[in-house]
Amino acid sequence: MAEILTLIILLALYLSVSGVLSLSILTIENKCDQTVWPVLYSWTSPHVTTTGFALKKGEARNIRAPFLWYGLISGRTLCSTDTSTGNFSCATGDCSSGKIECADDDYSWSTATYAFFRLDDGGVDSYTVSVEYGYNLPIMVVPSMKSQTCITAGCVVDLNKTCPQDLMNFSGEKLIACSSSCQESGTPESCCLNEFKSKENCKPTTYTKNFENACPLAYIYAYDDNNSTVICSNSTDYVITFCPTSIIPNIR
Repeated sequence: MAEILTLIILLALYLSVSGVLSLSILTIENKCDQTVWPVLYSWTSPHVTTTGFALKKGEARNIRAPFLWYGLISGRTLCSTDTSTGNFSCATGDCSSGKIECADDDYSWSTATYAFFRLDDGGVDSYTVSVEYGYNLPIMVVPSMKSQTCITAGCVVDLNKTCPQDLMNFSGEKLIACSSSCQESGTPESCCLNEFKSKENCKPTTYTKNFENACPLAYIYAYDDNNSTVICSNSTDYVITFCPTSIIPNIR
């Protein structure tokens, strides 16, 4: 029995060192000048240990990503709880759960900046920062083990400043987010649906070009081919930062 136990321990150590059993650490940090409520959603099982929480200015939280995890991270802003109903909601990035935690079996797309991760997929990781569904916060992803293909990427400018007027989202008089043309109009052409559901027929528009000029390393629309997916070795850790520079979105 002792010999078998020793072999199991040695095998576990070997797998851990070789990377087979290694876990990625996702460090989510808030450098905005107000609280951000991160959202984590999983398409694979097991899910991450939390689906939503509050992150005050200057705070960071480490999340262990499960093996073969495929999911997203986004941020909510201007959140509050209705004192009469107890319903929790956010002005941008809301996940429609009515709670700080988001539903782990369904996701409602919102106007928000997203970071998508696919970890240990065939021995590699990949991530993409996307404004396909709109923009609410600057996001930057920094991998711990950089290489020629594993680079820092994101959308780190305030896209609200160049947002077309008909895509602007306001809270009172404050501009708080910028919708995508698909989110705003829902037409087959803007959403690349029906006869437009192909790379040949789904073309860049004035709206998508505005987003791409501001955030050239972000994924812009359904058939975007601007090489926005970053490829890394598996077991790489990542820091996901909201408001990574001195840019402070006008959401207060």
